[in-house]
Amino acid sequence: MKLFLTFLSLITVANISRAALFTNSVSADTFVRANAPAANYGAAGALTVSGSTATNASGTVNGVADTFIRFNTSALVTSLNSTFGPNNWIINGVILRVVEMGAPNNNIFTRGKGIFEIRWTSNDSWTEGTGMPMTPTTDGIAYNDEPPLLTNTVSLGIFTNAAANISDLFSLALPAALTSDISAGTDVSLYLTAAGTDIGFTFNSQNFTMANQRPVLIISATPPPSVAAITLSGANAVIWGTNNLAGGATNVVLSSTNAFAPLNQWTPIATNIMLGAGSFSIPVATPDNTGASPQQFFILQTK
Repeated sequence: MKLFLTFLSLITVANISRAALFTNSVSADTFVRANAPAANYGAAGALTVSGSTATNASGTVNGVADTFIRFNTSALVTSLNSTFGPNNWIINGVILRVVEMGAPNNNIFTRGKGIFEIRWTSNDSWTEGTGMPMTPTTDGIAYNDEPPLLTNTVSLGIFTNAAANISDLFSLALPAALTSDISAGTDVSLYLTAAGTDIGFTFNSQNFTMANQRPVLIISATPPPSVAAITLSGANAVIWGTNNLAGGATNVVLSSTNAFAPLNQWTPIATNIMLGAGSFSIPVATPDNTGASPQQFFILQTK
């Protein structure tokens, strides 16, 4: 939640409305298999999400497989702080991009179009490991290690793979757990698991030979909503703002006659739910200005 303070006066505040895109490279990834619950595959060139009935190139059922992907966002935060000012930005879009293999030849990977879920998980403590499809190891995360890693997760959406050689873009939901984790500049872990039994989704990992085909997070950030001008319209003041957030962001105007009053003593006087990005306006009633309340102060609260 961001708070912005402004005085009721006929002034215009200069503001630059712009967004920034940042491509965050993967820092660790691996898949785990129910059919080999103690095996690690962290050094494989591909990742997989498999349902219980998906089959490989030979028509064999390989069983359930899940994928873990971790991103470190420290460079992202440094870049956005440089662009917008320290902490003066809000995440307004996150896309996971992966390059899919529609028909992998290695029999450890299954094939098939279906649905899967992407979750944010709070636990970043898993180890990638050095296992390969034909030579798995025990030095990293395995299927047996999943339960303690999944005690605190948040769904980011249900998606469908293409089952083709294609670059897939999955636009993730933006719960506070994810955006706060990204904004902290530390590790962010995603968990991909089958939501249907027939999905055989295979895609390149961070160990794939071509760097531009490895998983990335494409993150969009923008300055927070801010006041651009305040004008008078009859008995009302109209607060004009920019950088409204998409997706139903709520802007609330709080009022007080004392600019130094604690926040819990400010009074909500107007609420607008903004449905799209861009500019916005909020009309608020002004005091009678007869001497009892010579000044009125506003806070624009976005949540």
